[in-house]
Amino acid sequence: MAVRPDYRSAEAAEYRKLYKTARWQRTREAKLAQDPLCEWCLEREDVTAATEVHHAEAHKGDLDKFWSGPFVSTCKPCHASRGQLEDHGKAVVRFGADGWPL
Repeated sequence: MAVRPDYRSAEAAEYRKLYKTARWQRTREAKLAQDPLCEWCLEREDVTAATEVHHAEAHKGDLDKFWSGPFVSTCKPCHASRGQLEDHGKAVVRFGADGWPL
């Protein structure tokens, strides 16, 4: 399997290391224990187990924001799609269980 190139900045590469720390693993596990379901799926009344934790506000390397959150429990598909859109400043249209935009 080919390795994908990493186009992130040097600053981003530095704070990416924080995700491998024991402190982040404890923070992540605490959030998933507090909110074990994907918060974004629940907006659509879809019950899905959360497996990832997303920074609700982009921290951009700000350590206070990195460690204090706010955080959102998400499933992998939501984090990979909606999380990336939010991280890159793109508008995310949310839909209610009735199918209408929120």
